[in-house]
Amino acid sequence: MMRFITVLLGTAKLAATVAAFAILATPVASAGVLSGREFQNLIAGGPEGTTIVFQGGTDKVFYSPSLKNRLRQSAELGPDFLKQKILQNTLTEGTFIGATIEGGKWRIISGIAGIAADLDSGHGVLTLLQTFPEDTSIKAFQKRDRLYAVVIVEDAPSGVVCRRSQWEHLFALRGEPRLTTVPCEFTVGNAVTPTTSR
Repeated sequence: MMRFITVLLGTAKLAATVAAFAILATPVASAGVLSGREFQNLIAGGPEGTTIVFQGGTDKVFYSPSLKNRLRQSAELGPDFLKQKILQNTLTEGTFIGATIEGGKWRIISGIAGIAADLDSGHGVLTLLQTFPEDTSIKAFQKRDRLYAVVIVEDAPSGVVCRRSQWEHLFALRGEPRLTTVPCEFTVGNAVTPTTSR
């Protein structure tokens, strides 16, 4: 993994990338956190995909294990990019479309995502990594900074909650992402951009 990340992003950006994915190696204390397989069954079980709606409905993420974006169709990067090159403990991967309100306007972020099982605890972590149309090769991928976020789901006594990070710039990250716990709901299908055909 270390060798690939060095090739992928260059030695100057290696520390930020490793820190971004360090959360996957950190056990989560709560026994109610969904395992990687439970998380996979929750949001990657059907062909329609799933939308996670965070508290208030002003922040949503649609995840699909079957839709393909340009990166997932690329011969060099391919559909198993995260599992083969970055996060070997990835159970499933696909694409995502996220929408959040910033300054009174909707902001759309899209890219690839993977559900991984924590190496120590088995807890499921959804990692969202922004991609761009020009990401057609490793060389193109390593040139550009991108946003990323992580989500963990917990079955708490008060109901299902999500621990999530804010969108962070991958190259600027120092240390682990800070997680905020918020109520969340899951709906079948794309509630972010319902008319999108990608």
